[in-house]
Amino acid sequence: MKVGFIGVGNMGCALASRLIGKIPLTVFDKDMKRLDVWDQEGVTVAKDLRDLAIGSEVVLTCLPTSNEVKSIVLGKNGISSYLAPGSLIVDMTSGDPAVTREISELILKNKIEFIDAPVSGGPRGAREGTIAIMVGGSHAQFERVKNVLSYISHNIIHAGPLGSGHSIKLGNNLLNLICRMGTLEVISMLVREGVAPDMAVDIIQKSSGRNYATEITLPDNILSGKMNQGFSTAMMEKDSSLALKIGAKHELDMALGKVAQTMLERTIDKYGLNADMSAAASLFESETGAQIRP
Repeated sequence: MKVGFIGVGNMGCALASRLIGKIPLTVFDKDMKRLDVWDQEGVTVAKDLRDLAIGSEVVLTCLPTSNEVKSIVLGKNGISSYLAPGSLIVDMTSGDPAVTREISELILKNKIEFIDAPVSGGPRGAREGTIAIMVGGSHAQFERVKNVLSYISHNIIHAGPLGSGHSIKLGNNLLNLICRMGTLEVISMLVREGVAPDMAVDIIQKSSGRNYATEITLPDNILSGKMNQGFSTAMMEKDSSLALKIGAKHELDMALGKVAQTMLERTIDKYGLNADMSAAASLFESETGAQIRP
């Protein structure tokens, strides 16, 4: 089976690297500089979308937004014009389930299938093969793509019908934001109370308040002083906004999500859309006077 991979940025590169030597792989990215490192044995670098699509049975996409996915699939010279009937597109973007369903419906006339398979666990999880892959599609589609995805991670879950993967991923990232902001608030309080930040995080991680922020975000990226999680405020704002949009569709209040979103907006106002999400710690430091970082 020949596989194409579109989008080898920070996350896409880590995911696609897991496929090298395991399956015939063709890669493409609109930023041609990213393709320089892919000139290696077992990998074909496509010169354009047409070059990638021709002969590919399965195409994986990992792009910043669903609108970009829609463009490369359905836009001028998009891959749906060149893929053979029966081909399958697997979107690993943290995307909008509504756009996912729209793309799927539009390309069915070409007898091309489209499913969602976003991931959670960061570039480190991708590199280590432990990242969660949540697949939205039929059982038959899941079975068809499972072997390919198993080269990327052993942690593959059939989330439900089309769009389910993207919905769960958005919910996960909103919950991540809520926990992150809540944890930073509590750690700031404890630091002002005289508790060392690393001690506070260590004890909470061993207690009932533990979460991803106490397990990974704070120890690896903030208390270490690295301040580089590899996930921007812009990407978090995109995901949390889409999650709140789903909540609004169902007339849910989403009170905690809105508060966390407000804190994210304050982080963006101060540090910008290109800032790493670790900048949220800097916001709490500036607003509370608590020194969290070393």
